Amino acid sequence: MDVTAIRWVSLGVVVSLGALAAWAFADASRRDETAVAHEDASRRSLMFEVRRPGRPPELVRIEDGAVVGRGRECHIVFHDSTVSKEHARLRLEGRTALVEDLHSTNGTLVNGKAIDGPTPLRRGDRIGLGPNVIVFAGEV
Repeated sequence: MDVTAIRWVSLGVVVSLGALAAWAFADASRRDETAVAHEDASRRSLMFEVRRPGRPPELVRIEDGAVVGRGRECHIVFHDSTVSKEHARLRLEGRTALVEDLHSTNGTLVNGKAIDGPTPLRRGDRIGLGPNVIVFAGEV
């Protein structure tokens, strides 16, 4: 092989490695953007007004997937025997807020009607857990 051919082959290898490096950096930055988008989605939260009998209303901000009930580990705790230990879950699915009953003893109501699966919420909807009411105020 002559010297000129070796130089052209070397140049081809260097250009190929440069293109491969550029592709790898671009792919890594796309993955970082995707991770940030997922992180932002996981930080979305919901705002509710919690109304307990005999107490003033309380504005509560909770994270996606929060559980409400009588148990100490719940995100919103009700000290009420009509509320199950883990009564309902509040979550986001895409751009829609949902409430789902977690097989509670007395059930969960949305605007006065018993729910039997994940139920979409609109701003102002009232979630009933015994005598307690949680009003959906929107996504934050």
